[in-house]
This record gives sequence, structure tokens and C-alpha cells, in this order.
Amino acid sequence: MVKNIIRKSLFKQGQLLSKSDIEELNYNIQKNVLNEIDVKSSKNTLLYFPYKNEIAIDQILSELKKHSNNIFMPKIVSKNKLRFNIYKDGESLKKNKYGIKEAVNENYIDPKMLNTMFIPFVGVDKNGYRLGYGGGFFDRTLEKLKSEKDRPLFVGLGYDFQILDKCFGRSHDIKYDVVITESRVLSYD
Repeated sequence: MVKNIIRKSLFKQGQLLSKSDIEELNYNIQKNVLNEIDVKSSKNTLLYFPYKNEIAIDQILSELKKHSNNIFMPKIVSKNKLRFNIYKDGESLKKNKYGIKEAVNENYIDPKMLNTMFIPFVGVDKNGYRLGYGGGFFDRTLEKLKSEKDRPLFVGLGYDFQILDKCFGRSHDIKYDVVITESRVLSYD
């Protein structure tokens, strides 16, 4: 499958980054986010616990906390479904079957109530379609929401090399509104 080949290639490229490169790029990407996205007025924001080489969210998290905004994180609740539960500092966390941290509570929000959703990716095609890890969790969970007119802003954070000049997105894939890298802010309609 084409997506698996692309995924493997992107993982290999990510492994070539040094720890100091990753720290610098993550800092720049988050700085770009804070310049481009009005996180202050996003009262209900979905973030994620970074997994593998996903972009860090510490600066964004810090900015949201300054404004007492509600922060939500993804949590696997069944074999193929995510829900989004509230995250508070110091809260108990546990790792799911993939080794990704999750908040333990069951204080979930309807995704329609979120203002901004930062959704991690492995790659993005030239039309803004997301390539994830292949489990389809975000695609299935947001299936109904993604076609609604009044929905949260879908934001992707990644490295320049993860933005591809290819078309591989399918109708069931999430399409980002905005993708932010270390050097670009890409908008998709």
C-alpha cells in the first residue's frame, strides 16, 4: 500500500534528526503556532501527548494554562474509538496499549464543543489530508464532525519534510485547516 511506503520513508527521515535538531525545530514550530493561532480565545482545546517524533506541545500548553483554558487529550476508549477527556496538571496518567500517555479520568467533551484541535500526523499530502499511524482512530472518531460547517479548527504540527507534494488522501481521511512547520504556515480549504 502506498501509504505504508510513505509512512516508512517519513519515519526513516525523522530518525535522521539529532536531539538538538528536534529541540530547535520543536521550539520554532511552537513559536509559529503561537504567532498564527489565537490559542487565547480557544476555550476548549485538544492537544496530545507527543509520541515518537511528534511535535512537542509544552509552549502551547503553557500558553493555554495562562488563560485558564480547558485542555483535552485523546484517550482510546474501545478497539477503534477515541474520546477526548479533560487534562489537569498533576493528574494521574497511564500509558495505553501503544505506549501513549492518557489522562485517567472520564470527563469527556463532545468534539463539537472544542474550538481548536491539534491533531498529530506522520505526513500531510498537498491537499492537506492527514497521514497518521494507520489505526484510523482520529478518522473514525471525527468522521461526522469533519463535514460540519461549524466545527473546531483542525491544526497539524510537523516538520517541513513531512509535507509532501503528492496526493494520497482519501475521503475518510481528516483534512487539516492549517498545518504549521518550522518554516511554513499552510492553509487548506
